[in-house]
Amino acid sequence: SIELDSHLFNLSSEKLKLNTRVTLIHQDILQFQFPNKQRYKIVGSIPYHLSTQIIKKVVFESHASDIYLIVEEGFYKRTLDIHRTLGLLLHTQVSIQQLLKLPAECFHPKPKVNSVLIKLTRHT
Repeated sequence: SIELDSHLFNLSSEKLKLNTRVTLIHQDILQFQFPNKQRYKIVGSIPYHLSTQIIKKVVFESHASDIYLIVEEGFYKRTLDIHRTLGLLLHTQVSIQQLLKLPAECFHPKPKVNSVLIKLTRHT
């Protein structure tokens, strides 16, 4: 897990201190260098205003086998559109599926949009 916000990083560290399967990293994901010699998955709830930058970073720079992200529902729909540059680029590398719809009421503070949990799986 990569978290830039110090408060959230500290909260996550405390909650996950006994979980040896999760590595917490206090850094900006857009500056992070993903490891290339180990197997890992990426799971995250990303800032909606950085969705395009982050999804391109994790798809094209990481070696994660699976990527699970909470994104704004409209953004997810745009990733499916192969007539858009982002959708076309992503579909050359991964398949994208919605796992769960998350209404705005699930979050605090409540956003003005609904969210979805998506899974990106690399093509073999």
